[in-house]
Amino acid sequence: MLAEASDTARRTVLITGAAGLIGVPVVRTLRARGFRVVAVDDGSAGTFDRLDEFAGCAEFKPEALDIRERSQLIELVAAERPWAVVHLAARHFIPDCDDAPADTLAVNVLGTQHLLDACAAHPPQRLVFASTADVYAPSDIPHREDDPVDPQGVYGLSKLFAERLIQDQASRLGTCTAVIARLFNVYGPDDPHPHLLPEVLRQAELGKTLRLGDLNTSRDFVYAADVADALTVLLTTACSGVFNVGTGVTATGRELVELVSSLTGRSLETRVGPERLRPHLRPVSCAEPERLRHMAPWWPRTRLRAGIGQIVTADLHSFPEDSEGGAS
Repeated sequence: MLAEASDTARRTVLITGAAGLIGVPVVRTLRARGFRVVAVDDGSAGTFDRLDEFAGCAEFKPEALDIRERSQLIELVAAERPWAVVHLAARHFIPDCDDAPADTLAVNVLGTQHLLDACAAHPPQRLVFASTADVYAPSDIPHREDDPVDPQGVYGLSKLFAERLIQDQASRLGTCTAVIARLFNVYGPDDPHPHLLPEVLRQAELGKTLRLGDLNTSRDFVYAADVADALTVLLTTACSGVFNVGTGVTATGRELVELVSSLTGRSLETRVGPERLRPHLRPVSCAEPERLRHMAPWWPRTRLRAGIGQIVTADLHSFPEDSEGGAS
């Protein structure tokens, strides 16, 4: 391990996108390990107040900053001189990315370049970048890290471009070691975006009929707290290169709805909502996680049913008795 007990408390980790679905668990995990955390977030998802749970902690510093603001980011890194950087900030809800490709590229690509510029001036020892499984070419079998890449939309393209920027500019970062974590379908409590699971839970509170998109696709769902633990392992272990962060197990949308039905005691029905259909859709997205499992033999900790159960409890969902009618 790179961080020994004697010096962990003196090491600072700068996290971009720190108030997000993954960011908050990463902050918790690093603080539990004794790291000082500088939490950067622009507040655009309306989740900045999630960082209030760390208020009053002397080893935690929130920074409201947009990574598109190059000079401010450079000044922050110069002032903090972080031991490591975890780069999570991104536009990632795919319908939003498709609707605003210029904004997506500005955040995901140009923002990453701004961070690289800041790190080149004051290189950290470690850089962990949260990429995506969407960089891979579609495949019916689990993806290995050396599989061909062929993104199908602007989100995947932007993340692949950012990966290439990091790989191309490694020499500018001095002794900094870069890790690229390709995340599969992350889920967890308080997801601010209408991904499939939070949308199923939201509609199930309103009635028993759900309007959803294509439920025949299979996805590798990975719990946000597990992702935080995996990123911490990749941050604090002497490793480099690309790692898949997925479970290696898939579930279809229909199976996800059935799990929610079982856990909530609601008899749920589904209808196709045309507004939920996406132009770029992979039939299957699944990780081959053996490279990560070599670093973290416990991976993953949370199975899908248990993870959904934790969300139902944590988000205080209220599910009425079955009745006629449903969500429209």
